[in-house]
Amino acid sequence: MASPEETQSMTDDDHPDFDNNSQWPRRLLHVPTMTSHKWSPGNKYGSATSPPYIAISYTWGRYMLSPNEMPEVKPLPIRGVSWPIPRVNPSTHFTVSEFQHILKQMTLEPHRWYAFTEWRWKQRTWRRRVVNAVYRFLEQHARVYEFVWLDVACIDQRWTRSTMLEIGRQARIFSHAKHSYVWLSRLTEANLRPLLLDLRGALYGLQNEPWVREKAVGFQSRPWLRMAVGCLSGLLSDPWFSSLWTLQEAFLCTQAVILSRDGKAVLDVAQFDLKPWTLQRLFGFVNDFVLWAERSTAPRAEPEYSELMDLVQQSGMAALWLNTPMGLLGVSYTRKTTRSLDRVYGVMQTLGSDFQVGLARADADPSKEYTLSELEDEFGATVIERYPILSQMHVYLEPPEPGKGWCVRGSSAVPMIAERGDLFGWSSGNRLDIGMEVGYKTLCDISTVKVQDNLWARLSGRACSFIKLQQAWKEADQSSFATRLLHSNWRMHRSSTPSIHMIALDRGTPFEPEMPELRILNVVGLGSDDHQHNLAAWMTEQPNAEDVRVFLLGWSHMQDEVFHTGLILIKRESTDITYWHRIGICMWMTSHLSDLGKGDGEYCDRAFLTGEDDDWHSLEGLFG
Repeated sequence: MASPEETQSMTDDDHPDFDNNSQWPRRLLHVPTMTSHKWSPGNKYGSATSPPYIAISYTWGRYMLSPNEMPEVKPLPIRGVSWPIPRVNPSTHFTVSEFQHILKQMTLEPHRWYAFTEWRWKQRTWRRRVVNAVYRFLEQHARVYEFVWLDVACIDQRWTRSTMLEIGRQARIFSHAKHSYVWLSRLTEANLRPLLLDLRGALYGLQNEPWVREKAVGFQSRPWLRMAVGCLSGLLSDPWFSSLWTLQEAFLCTQAVILSRDGKAVLDVAQFDLKPWTLQRLFGFVNDFVLWAERSTAPRAEPEYSELMDLVQQSGMAALWLNTPMGLLGVSYTRKTTRSLDRVYGVMQTLGSDFQVGLARADADPSKEYTLSELEDEFGATVIERYPILSQMHVYLEPPEPGKGWCVRGSSAVPMIAERGDLFGWSSGNRLDIGMEVGYKTLCDISTVKVQDNLWARLSGRACSFIKLQQAWKEADQSSFATRLLHSNWRMHRSSTPSIHMIALDRGTPFEPEMPELRILNVVGLGSDDHQHNLAAWMTEQPNAEDVRVFLLGWSHMQDEVFHTGLILIKRESTDITYWHRIGICMWMTSHLSDLGKGDGEYCDRAFLTGEDDDWHSLEGLFG
């Protein structure tokens, strides 16, 4: 295979008439004949016009054989392509015959009933025979699809210009597919079924813990935690969960049906659950472990507790459940890839079907050679241009280099308080349907500018003293109006705390608290109802606290609930440059506050908390 550097200058000669903004792929594989058909005008592939197709997510790159390695192993027999089909090591991954079997299984309807053939009814045998006969009939008459989108058959494997353009269209290709599948090529159905069902059983066991702290005394969580760790470890042993490219596909296709190595989906016939396990179902169960962990009274010191939370975080499953793509760049750095730039190329389409950077842009200079840092800069600048509030809805787990703390990077992760990207302008935030009206308004300007050959951000907007805002948060929560919050739908941050505000801090700043219970990722780990107020008060007691500002990004609403969002900043100097450095992000509720301001015996300054009075001053300058 030619390297990207050797082939970047190639033009897309394979598809000179193709519209890069089309929802159709450049190629589709016709499974009955194993022929890769090029797109032609009228959305034709061979003799078919606008055919429905299936998409598959699987992994193979790290198991690819070199040209001289195991010459007796043949590639998947695909006609109609001018590039060599990659060969996969059958002793470490899968065989060609297994792959062909999977392709045939994918052409069937995803809601199949073969699980009933293994069902052992406790009642009379004739009933089981009747049920099996009915479902065999349904299978035989189910729709069969002929076309599949398969990467090795539909994307030029020589890294041509066509390759990069099609990489920049993955969201369109997967979203337009009739169905999609995830193939876990290491786990047979006999292994996969108990892992999934026992994972659910472990969750149900933990959820039996009483909510009331006093009643939870004596609840034994360790057996259920041990079971959950074993099941999740077993699932994550499949290389699909450590592949880089499957990370984007998992985010784009949460409805994808999970297939075992032998091409079977898992149905829970014991509970008469006729829906096959999908990624959304798996991620939902894993997310429920996080919800349990936040409210549980189980000792955090138990090794199984930490092990489970580490598996959730390191696998990226927590980020994949959230309705925002901002954490996936950070997860990509934990995944395996042969090309470093793929850490950006492999997740960029999660920001939208028209989101392309680097050589994936249709107007890119094919001769340009990017570094990973340059590609991250372009990625971050494009996010800022399109989604200024969303661009800051992450935290750094490691301090970025000076001048690089303005955009999402490989050290970024999404805290719970920023779990819904659609509240911050992400137009593709439709992975969760909560049946509520969602909206936002940007109240600042953020752009990028070159300074001394480095790319920085520039802020312009309104800001206030963090100390004053902290005092307003506290006074608002001490007023009678705070009781409205207890009865609201304000649970985006997953906690039961009644505080008006939530803070998520970057690591590596002077304001990073030494609080072991504070986990700024997806497990907030609140110790008490006063935790957030204690954190804010602790920040005001640190050196230089009087210099800390909160820059107003905007406001959002979910149904009738309104909250404001801000960047926590402090001024710094470096190499003759004065700039604003971020400490973290914060949000605070405003919809439940009184319109009366300082009247009627209760202090609740709504005008200040909504950024509308003179205590908010202009702030502008470099940001990084």
